[in-house]
Amino acid sequence: MMKLGITYLYTISTYGYPPKIEDDYKALADYEAMGFHYLEMEALGPQHAEEVWAHRSELRKRLDAHGICVHNFCAVDPDLVAVDDSKRTAAIERFRRTSELGVYLGTETLHLASYAPPVEYLTGRPYALGEDYAIPGQMLVRIPEGFEWNRVWAALIDSCRRCAEIAKALGKTVIMEPRVGEIICTSDSLLRLIGDVGMDNFKANFDTGHFSAARENIPICLAKMDGHFANIHISDNDLTTARHLAVGDGIIDWREVFRLLKVMNYDGYLGLDLGESPTLMDDLKKSVAFIKNICKQVGAEIEV
Repeated sequence: MMKLGITYLYTISTYGYPPKIEDDYKALADYEAMGFHYLEMEALGPQHAEEVWAHRSELRKRLDAHGICVHNFCAVDPDLVAVDDSKRTAAIERFRRTSELGVYLGTETLHLASYAPPVEYLTGRPYALGEDYAIPGQMLVRIPEGFEWNRVWAALIDSCRRCAEIAKALGKTVIMEPRVGEIICTSDSLLRLIGDVGMDNFKANFDTGHFSAARENIPICLAKMDGHFANIHISDNDLTTARHLAVGDGIIDWREVFRLLKVMNYDGYLGLDLGESPTLMDDLKKSVAFIKNICKQVGAEIEV
């Protein structure tokens, strides 16, 4: 049976970016009030990671009190993909501790992102840590002298492989998220990365909103990536921007998506990945109702 939860984007959108531990506590009450029991949590940069680590015992108590299970834990640290070996190695050591934090909170998977390539951005950078959580509509860049794509790709492979080794020792799977404007932004780049890393516990986080914003057909993506993903971020998209819309408010063929998931016998998690909306709570509730209805139509089982 599939399990429908909520992602950390709600906390970021509602309480600010990056959040503080008090915001995490407030969000837990919100999740319970909306009826969610499954959460993807994040450590947003080294400072937030240290704050969560320092309060991990209290956080776990509050998770239990609100009846919420952390099934996926993401270490947000752009230095994980730095081409500078010393920076990348330091970030991987931070990932080791963050992984232990995720395990302490009960996570099943550990989550990575590929971040923006190391070029000069004349407009906004996508998902720049410490800045507004947004995707610029237009990204004008200049390629710096000495830039080599193969070095960027090699650093990403090295980081993912070493993180997967850390996770394997903990009995966990690492998942990589595709995001618009980043090194990994399409299904083909993600499949290539999975092949190059070459570890059985390194898989994809399938993201419907980002794949759609990259002009990919979601049912084709699912068929292409069958067996290669271990989590799903679910949101709709209308092709005009990369905004994550309420499920049913965009152009994605959800009936075919859930029919395929049933055929694939997918029994993992789907995280509602909605944010930056003045009607966010209503959007989340509407999405839950829409997903339940579609699942009923195709005979798929899902719990919230």
